[in-house]
Amino acid sequence: MSDGEKNGRWLGWTMGLVLLGLLIPVAGTAMVRRLANTDVVQQVMIRRVLQDDRSGLFEDGRLHVFTLGTGSPQLGGTRMPVATAVIAGDEFLILDAGEGASRTIGELRLPIERITAVFITHWHSDHFAGLGQILNQSWNANRSHEVQIHGPVGVERVVDGLASIYRDDIAYRSAGEVERHNPDWALGRPITIQIPDGQPGRVVFERNGVVVKAFYVDHGHVTPAYGYRVEYNGKSVVVSGDTIVSPKTMAAAQGCDLLVHEAVNVRLMTNAATVLREMGQPAEADRVEGVIRYHADTLGVAKLATEADVAQLVLSHIIPDASNPFFESLFLDGMDQHFAGTIVLASDGQHFAL
Repeated sequence: MSDGEKNGRWLGWTMGLVLLGLLIPVAGTAMVRRLANTDVVQQVMIRRVLQDDRSGLFEDGRLHVFTLGTGSPQLGGTRMPVATAVIAGDEFLILDAGEGASRTIGELRLPIERITAVFITHWHSDHFAGLGQILNQSWNANRSHEVQIHGPVGVERVVDGLASIYRDDIAYRSAGEVERHNPDWALGRPITIQIPDGQPGRVVFERNGVVVKAFYVDHGHVTPAYGYRVEYNGKSVVVSGDTIVSPKTMAAAQGCDLLVHEAVNVRLMTNAATVLREMGQPAEADRVEGVIRYHADTLGVAKLATEADVAQLVLSHIIPDASNPFFESLFLDGMDQHFAGTIVLASDGQHFAL
């Protein structure tokens, strides 16, 4: 590991101390407390954390998918807003960047300074509110290369906005006594995705054996909205973005090894709208019913996965939040009647290796 990578994860050593803190109450002995309070033991734990850089993910020839966030804009849910990471070859890609994505990257101990490109599906805030922190945290971790930021029309405006928001932070961290990061790498280079009329999709990124294709999805009045298909070494993952069950997504997902698709349980949401009206909250009931109209029902997603010959289906952008095993069972109810493959109701931080 380079000195830059070590310095870039300077907070990582604290995890070793956390492990010590867990050890003490379990053992509960004065001897363990004394042992844990020695410099030698603390340094051993710190070294163990710093040496675990997970570089093997870039070198094993597999396509790795991590669900950084699997939730919706719903406040108080158990899931962070939607974000997915893909590591393949020498590329570290982020597909959508919901709030908290950088925190999950840290919890998974993925090398954030190695992020190479970000792909935003559309400009709903829960899909890009974490973009600033992904760029800033990766730069603070001594990222010394450009990050490409791909997205629909508007991506240049968003990056310009981040430059304004982070202006003072960039100045401080570029000229401080401790921090002297290169300001050239502080943000990223916006790249607008435009797909010609009549064309279902096109390649928007190709490097180190990794190919990313963008395709149109149907997210109601939110347009353009895209999904992405990532291919590497004979394997593929498709991330739907926000969409109804659409022939466009079905075409893009044909034969993929892993389909990460948004999912709404219409029955649960319809019952929620009924209760809200009974409680005298018609405006909130209308909002719930509106969500149904431009998102994908679980049963429809299961049928799509079958028709597209998908190997494995992963549900993300979960609406409503399935917060315990009982509600998870309700959320998945009936899907196995339409798709015989593996169905995973994803949680934040899951890892799939293809």
